[in-house]
Amino acid sequence: MRVAVHASDIDGLVSAALILLKYPNSKIDFLTLRDLQNYDDVEYDLVVDLPKTSKAKANIDHHISNYEKLLKEGRLTKNDVIDPKAPSAASLLIRYLGLENNEKARKLVEMANIADTGGVTKKIYKLDKIIKCYSKDPATLMKIAWILAEKGVKFDKDEWIKKEWKRLKPWIEKGLKMVKKLLKKLSKLDSNVIIVDIVSGFPRVAMNDIPWLFLNKGWEIAVIINRMREEDPICPSLSSAPNNNQARVSIRVSKHSRFDARKFAEKFGGGGHLKAAGMRLNLNGYEELLGRMIMELSEYGSVTYVRLDLSKNLKL
Repeated sequence: MRVAVHASDIDGLVSAALILLKYPNSKIDFLTLRDLQNYDDVEYDLVVDLPKTSKAKANIDHHISNYEKLLKEGRLTKNDVIDPKAPSAASLLIRYLGLENNEKARKLVEMANIADTGGVTKKIYKLDKIIKCYSKDPATLMKIAWILAEKGVKFDKDEWIKKEWKRLKPWIEKGLKMVKKLLKKLSKLDSNVIIVDIVSGFPRVAMNDIPWLFLNKGWEIAVIINRMREEDPICPSLSSAPNNNQARVSIRVSKHSRFDARKFAEKFGGGGHLKAAGMRLNLNGYEELLGRMIMELSEYGSVTYVRLDLSKNLKL
């Protein structure tokens, strides 16, 4: 059995663990959205938590953008299980695989549901950081998937997981300290939309903490742009491949906001969910694209733009 799953989040890794529980000899490809174009001609038995590839026999997913595209193209089949209302792809996959009575599988899916709907626990936080660190390292992602399959939600008792968390924690704390310093500098601004444009020096493993810290302080919309080009000293796989002259953009939205992150991202070629979405911006003509973003976001409030070049200390 050959399967493709999303490489960079808990939903994708839990999905991989469910597949290993059912089919231990499966070949699993851990892919990002960007990777899909290079795997479109692979004859997958299952594509999970990712858009359907052209030769996939079945697609298990919960992204509305994928659902709408398949309907438009007439490619949605009876073999596909796609429900935009589902909290995670894993919640659909567990039924597809007939693992509903497996307690280990159920608890893993409960964790994936919390993680993919914006919730967090200490375990989820640790696992997410480790997955992010190795999101471009298929061999290590398979190791994590096997740990989940074998130990379930007690994965944090695994010695390798404990060692990795000890290694990453100081860098995460360094990133948190940087963001808290920034929040303090911006605390008196009457603004509800923040754009943080990171040029250099920020620990990549802590990057997805930035929007949540801003949202928890009352900001409505947080847009994080990653333009860093240097090697990552703690998670080399995150900088092992060139960005191909592109910046990665992450959008997170307060639960009280009427702003639709997915529709905003789609205007720039991206996609995602209502409260969490992403896209890539070409660095050729970047200033123009950034200007368009600011104009769009200004319809929802006052926009604050911050450029961080931490290789030269914090500059605002």
